[in-house]
Amino acid sequence: MKLRISASGWRCRCNSKHGMFPCRVPPSPDVMAATFMQYQRSGKSGKLSFRQYLVDIGFIDPSIGVAGMDDAVQFVPTPGGPEMLAIPAQPVLGEVQVKALLVDFSDRPGVLPPSHYQDLLFSQGIYPTGSMRDYFKEVSLGKVDVVGTVDGWIRMPKPYSFYTNNESGTNWNSYPHNAPRLAEDAVNAALAGGVKFAQSLDKFGRGIVTALFIIHAGRGAEVMLKPQQGGEIWSHKWNLRNPVEVAPNLSTTIYLTVPHDCKVGVCAHELGHLAFQWQDFYDPNYDEDGAEWDGSGVWDLMAGGSYNGSSARPAHPAPLHKLQHGWISASTITSSGSVKIKPYTATTGHVYKLVFPKFEPTQYLLLESRKRVGFDFDLPGEGLLVWQVDEIKEQFAPVAPGLSLSKQMDAMI
Repeated sequence: MKLRISASGWRCRCNSKHGMFPCRVPPSPDVMAATFMQYQRSGKSGKLSFRQYLVDIGFIDPSIGVAGMDDAVQFVPTPGGPEMLAIPAQPVLGEVQVKALLVDFSDRPGVLPPSHYQDLLFSQGIYPTGSMRDYFKEVSLGKVDVVGTVDGWIRMPKPYSFYTNNESGTNWNSYPHNAPRLAEDAVNAALAGGVKFAQSLDKFGRGIVTALFIIHAGRGAEVMLKPQQGGEIWSHKWNLRNPVEVAPNLSTTIYLTVPHDCKVGVCAHELGHLAFQWQDFYDPNYDEDGAEWDGSGVWDLMAGGSYNGSSARPAHPAPLHKLQHGWISASTITSSGSVKIKPYTATTGHVYKLVFPKFEPTQYLLLESRKRVGFDFDLPGEGLLVWQVDEIKEQFAPVAPGLSLSKQMDAMI
């Protein structure tokens, strides 16, 4: 098969002869740059690769192997096993209601007014770089509307250090000294203070609050260097250890937590886990498995793209994620021909799905055209992206993950 595809001047020629244990945002680029400088000064650069150095200093993601943390799991953690490429249980369309609780502590009082978070998360067309609501409206082509309310500040019964436990709050076995206990205390304190949880917070009719935001006073560990990380909570999506009933037939079982100085990128990334059932697509164990995989990098919300524009203008999600929810359309190509892929606009979005004779039924390529406009403004470039998909592969298999971004513009298929 010979196929020529063009997108904004880029061309790709393909030739063929006949997936109890939270989801965290990746560390910020500034943190990784500073850690690299430490690596160069350590005297170990001649003995260890940078990724081996990260493992050596314990810079690994606690969400690895933890069902329910920064993944698509929406209920109590299930027995472990290979984490396959997640396919959402049902598409998300229409209104998604979020309940945001601002929580502070005796040793970390809240600073910014609730109106700041209402504008950051739920305003429409007025936030200078775009709100989280604006983001999902753009990437879904208007098919999703993220709305919500902000309550707080709500004082927690324990100090901030109680919940971080010098472990960034991400050790499940340290309960009650962790973030799941913080989420439980936040919900219980909100109820005691008269905060109401409407049945409409249950988007999927499962009896659980679909999108519970815990915004805490304090910084995010993901923007701190290793020695200071333990004393701050690392932004993540996770499960409550003990679900809290907030209304008849409605409980909180999952949550996300972000710091007081959060921006749209980290909020949208974690909501991607929480409501849209997406996984991380970066290398979250930093070569702990002996293999290197950079994921989809700055081109994807669920990878480093959550930090684009200093996290104020995160990248769009991968096209697979948009397709899974019916936000964009795809044309399947099985024979030779020429096509021109048009970039996304405010009202249209179309990609091409390539299926080759030697592919398995679960394997295909997705081709999209990206331009530096809207929330994609801070991409490092524009043009054609080729995504490799295998729906039955393990997501964290660096050699052949379920979803990966091709690094070659000319691929021999």
